[in-house]
Amino acid sequence: MFLFSFLFGKLIGRIVSLSVVLLVVAGAGWYFFIREDNEAQKEAAPITDAVRAAASASPVPSASAAASSTAAATAPAAAPQGASSLAGTRYSIIEGQSLAWYLAPEKLARLPTSSVAKGTTSDVKGQFNFSATGLDPAKPTTFVVGLKALVSGESRRDDRAQGALETSKFPSATFTAKTLTGMPKEFTATDSVMQLAGTLDLHGIKQDVVWELKVKKDGDILSGLGTVKFKYSDFEIKKPDIGGFVTVEEEVTLQIQLFAKPG
Repeated sequence: MFLFSFLFGKLIGRIVSLSVVLLVVAGAGWYFFIREDNEAQKEAAPITDAVRAAASASPVPSASAAASSTAAATAPAAAPQGASSLAGTRYSIIEGQSLAWYLAPEKLARLPTSSVAKGTTSDVKGQFNFSATGLDPAKPTTFVVGLKALVSGESRRDDRAQGALETSKFPSATFTAKTLTGMPKEFTATDSVMQLAGTLDLHGIKQDVVWELKVKKDGDILSGLGTVKFKYSDFEIKKPDIGGFVTVEEEVTLQIQLFAKPG
């Protein structure tokens, strides 16, 4: 009996030691190969030559739509004093140049070390319809983000994210704007800070959210950075993890960098 207890105790000790070693190895692998220190973007991105080229190469609106937009934009100046110079115009997102991404704080199980993961997609489409002081309530202002194209550079994380978002059932997220507050009369090369409120449809759940929106203008192209934070539970999303040893915190940040042109 004593011998059995002795041998059994040694076996348990080895198993515990092996578990500790595996945890250390997993932690070291996460720290050196998976861990990331991403930060939220602070300003709307500059408008590059690549963005301008993409804007020029993308389809132009039909003649009737262009005429309607131009007529609205050049209508007699009956607008209230201080009205936006973009009143009556539509801006379409420049596809292939606009980006959306998540920032998810991660933590190694049982250890205080943390990082911020980032998954990005360029599958972004949509349009803004402006009024004299914000958005035109008679026309839709929406943008759609394709979630199946989200990539972080770490396949295990991407698999967990796709599973948590259930992209086979809910392949995209759609934001439908209701109000835009703080819109200036003119956009300039310096960020104007506004609040964009509306409904975010994500994972089959619709929730009202408010984005902080920073917008600058160069020529006739707009660059806008939207930022919003929410909890996974707000959209009934199961928090993803990696192999059971990396977990994410409850709150996630979603950012979208939009480039848009008239039309």
